[in-house]
Amino acid sequence: MNADLRHPLREVFERYHASWEARSPERIAALHSPDTVFQLHDGSAPVHGRAALQQQCAAMFAKFDFALEPLRLFFGDGHWTFEWCTAIALRDAEGSPFTATVEMLDLVTVDARHEVTRKDVYMNGAQAMAAFSRAGIAMDGGIRY
Repeated sequence: MNADLRHPLREVFERYHASWEARSPERIAALHSPDTVFQLHDGSAPVHGRAALQQQCAAMFAKFDFALEPLRLFFGDGHWTFEWCTAIALRDAEGSPFTATVEMLDLVTVDARHEVTRKDVYMNGAQAMAAFSRAGIAMDGGIRY
Protein backbone atom coordinates (compact mmCIF):
# COMPACT_ATOMS: atom_id res chain seq x y z
CA MET A 1 0.00 0.00 0.00
CA ASN A 2 1.45 3.35 -1.04
CA ALA A 3 1.03 6.48 1.07
CA ASP A 4 3.01 9.30 2.58
CA LEU A 5 4.03 8.01 6.01
CA ARG A 6 4.42 11.58 7.28
CA HIS A 7 1.04 12.93 6.20
CA PRO A 8 -0.90 14.53 9.11
CA LEU A 9 -3.90 12.25 8.47
CA ARG A 10 -1.84 9.05 8.46
CA GLU A 11 -2.34 8.42 12.19
CA VAL A 12 -6.09 9.10 11.90
CA PHE A 13 -6.31 6.65 9.00
CA GLU A 14 -4.39 4.00 10.98
CA ARG A 15 -6.78 4.27 13.96
CA TYR A 16 -9.79 4.26 11.64
CA HIS A 17 -8.60 1.26 9.65
CA ALA A 18 -7.75 -0.63 12.88
CA SER A 19 -11.30 0.02 14.13
CA TRP A 20 -12.74 -1.54 10.96
CA GLU A 21 -10.33 -4.48 11.20
CA ALA A 22 -11.42 -4.99 14.84
CA ARG A 23 -15.09 -4.88 13.79
CA SER A 24 -15.79 -2.27 16.48
CA PRO A 25 -18.89 -0.15 15.72
CA GLU A 26 -18.21 1.89 18.85
CA ARG A 27 -14.64 2.77 17.90
CA ILE A 28 -15.64 3.52 14.29
CA ALA A 29 -18.47 5.84 15.36
CA ALA A 30 -16.23 7.59 17.90
CA LEU A 31 -13.88 8.64 15.08
CA HIS A 32 -16.76 10.33 13.21
CA SER A 33 -18.17 13.80 13.79
CA PRO A 34 -21.61 14.06 15.44
CA ASP A 35 -23.18 15.09 12.11
CA THR A 36 -21.29 12.54 10.00
CA VAL A 37 -22.65 11.06 6.79
CA PHE A 38 -21.87 7.49 5.73
CA GLN A 39 -22.89 6.50 2.20
CA LEU A 40 -22.46 3.00 0.83
CA HIS A 41 -23.12 3.52 -2.86
CA ASP A 42 -25.14 0.35 -3.39
CA GLY A 43 -28.52 2.03 -3.82
CA SER A 44 -29.19 2.45 -0.10
CA ALA A 45 -29.88 5.74 1.66
CA PRO A 46 -27.08 7.63 3.43
CA VAL A 47 -26.67 7.14 7.17
CA HIS A 48 -26.65 10.37 9.23
CA GLY A 49 -25.04 10.78 12.65
CA ARG A 50 -22.83 8.75 14.97
CA ALA A 51 -25.59 6.67 16.57
CA ALA A 52 -27.05 5.63 13.22
CA LEU A 53 -23.58 4.83 11.89
CA GLN A 54 -22.83 2.68 14.93
CA GLN A 55 -26.11 0.77 14.38
CA GLN A 56 -25.38 0.36 10.66
CA CYS A 57 -21.89 -1.02 11.35
CA ALA A 58 -23.18 -3.41 14.05
CA ALA A 59 -25.82 -4.77 11.65
CA MET A 60 -23.27 -5.13 8.84
CA PHE A 61 -20.77 -6.98 11.08
CA ALA A 62 -23.56 -9.27 12.37
CA LYS A 63 -24.66 -10.21 8.84
CA PHE A 64 -21.37 -10.43 6.93
CA ASP A 65 -18.00 -12.03 7.61
CA PHE A 66 -15.49 -10.13 5.50
CA ALA A 67 -11.81 -9.26 5.34
CA LEU A 68 -10.18 -6.10 3.99
CA GLU A 69 -7.15 -6.23 1.72
CA PRO A 70 -5.51 -2.80 1.39
CA LEU A 71 -4.35 -1.86 -2.10
CA ARG A 72 -3.62 1.89 -2.39
CA LEU A 73 -3.95 4.87 -0.08
CA PHE A 74 -3.74 8.53 -1.08
CA PHE A 75 -3.91 11.56 1.20
CA GLY A 76 -5.08 15.03 0.23
CA ASP A 77 -6.04 18.21 2.03
CA GLY A 78 -8.71 17.07 4.52
CA HIS A 79 -9.34 13.66 2.98
CA TRP A 80 -7.99 10.28 2.02
CA THR A 81 -8.83 7.85 -0.74
CA PHE A 82 -8.44 4.18 0.07
CA GLU A 83 -8.61 1.45 -2.55
CA TRP A 84 -9.14 -2.04 -1.17
CA CYS A 85 -10.69 -5.43 -1.84
CA THR A 86 -13.08 -7.24 0.39
CA ALA A 87 -13.33 -11.00 0.64
CA ILE A 88 -16.84 -11.85 1.84
CA ALA A 89 -17.77 -15.29 3.15
CA LEU A 90 -21.19 -16.13 1.70
CA ARG A 91 -23.40 -19.17 1.02
CA ASP A 92 -25.04 -19.94 -2.29
CA ALA A 93 -28.69 -20.95 -2.75
CA GLU A 94 -27.87 -24.58 -1.86
CA GLY A 95 -26.07 -23.52 1.32
CA SER A 96 -22.55 -24.18 0.04
CA PRO A 97 -19.98 -21.66 1.28
CA PHE A 98 -18.02 -19.50 -1.12
CA THR A 99 -15.83 -16.42 -0.89
CA ALA A 100 -16.58 -13.45 -3.09
CA THR A 101 -14.03 -10.73 -3.84
CA VAL A 102 -15.27 -7.21 -4.50
CA GLU A 103 -13.08 -4.20 -5.29
CA MET A 104 -13.89 -1.18 -3.11
CA LEU A 105 -12.98 2.50 -2.91
CA ASP A 106 -13.44 4.81 0.09
CA LEU A 107 -13.44 8.59 -0.09
CA VAL A 108 -13.17 9.90 3.47
CA THR A 109 -13.44 13.58 4.44
CA VAL A 110 -11.88 14.69 7.73
CA ASP A 111 -12.35 17.99 9.55
CA ALA A 112 -9.78 20.11 11.44
CA ARG A 113 -10.46 18.10 14.64
CA HIS A 114 -9.52 14.93 12.70
CA GLU A 115 -13.07 13.60 12.86
CA VAL A 116 -14.53 11.83 9.85
CA THR A 117 -17.32 14.03 8.54
CA ARG A 118 -18.22 11.92 5.53
CA LYS A 119 -17.37 8.50 4.17
CA ASP A 120 -18.42 7.41 0.70
CA VAL A 121 -17.87 3.74 -0.15
CA TYR A 122 -17.97 2.71 -3.80
CA MET A 123 -17.97 -0.91 -4.87
CA ASN A 124 -17.36 -2.69 -8.15
CA GLY A 125 -20.99 -3.12 -9.15
CA ALA A 126 -20.53 -6.13 -11.41
CA GLN A 127 -18.54 -8.04 -8.78
CA ALA A 128 -20.99 -7.15 -5.99
CA MET A 129 -24.03 -8.04 -8.09
CA ALA A 130 -22.55 -11.41 -9.07
CA ALA A 131 -21.60 -12.26 -5.47
CA PHE A 132 -24.85 -11.24 -3.83
CA SER A 133 -26.96 -12.73 -6.61
CA ARG A 134 -25.19 -16.08 -6.15
CA ALA A 135 -25.95 -15.79 -2.41
CA GLY A 136 -29.61 -14.95 -3.07
CA ILE A 137 -29.27 -11.43 -1.63
CA ALA A 138 -31.14 -8.78 -3.61
CA MET A 139 -29.31 -5.49 -4.09
CA ASP A 140 -32.27 -3.47 -5.38
CA GLY A 141 -32.31 -0.40 -3.17
CA GLY A 142 -29.15 -1.47 -1.31
CA ILE A 143 -27.89 -4.43 0.67
CA ARG A 144 -30.27 -5.27 3.53
CA TYR A 145 -28.75 -5.68 6.98
